[in-house]
Amino acid sequence: MRVTEVPCHGLAEAVEHADGAAVDAAVAAAAALTPDDVTTVVLGCTHYELVAERIRNAVQRPGRPPLVLHGSAGAVAAQALRRLGAQPVTGVQTSGTLTVLLSGREGGLPAPALAYSEGRLLQAVSPAR
Repeated sequence: MRVTEVPCHGLAEAVEHADGAAVDAAVAAAAALTPDDVTTVVLGCTHYELVAERIRNAVQRPGRPPLVLHGSAGAVAAQALRRLGAQPVTGVQTSGTLTVLLSGREGGLPAPALAYSEGRLLQAVSPAR
């Protein structure tokens, strides 16, 4: 198996600020460096999952099998639970509230978060307090 590291300069910052033009530019630059025969992409930052379909569309080559993307958000959440000494609970109805901490202080969900469907879902399910 061949592995190719592809830098994606500026993508995390562009996602953080919901800067669509900068996201598109960073993704296009990385896609240009990606081998044509790529079958699988490991998204190296949890931010990247917010623009996964843009990445897929830029990297997927015509006539090639569907591209497989692997993210890290689930692993990061699992590690946070381990560090807290908690275990994920499966098979239960989810409920809860959302508390946003900005530099350690409670605040509202930042406006750029609402540019993504995941952020809008958080806002709809539990208004940030």
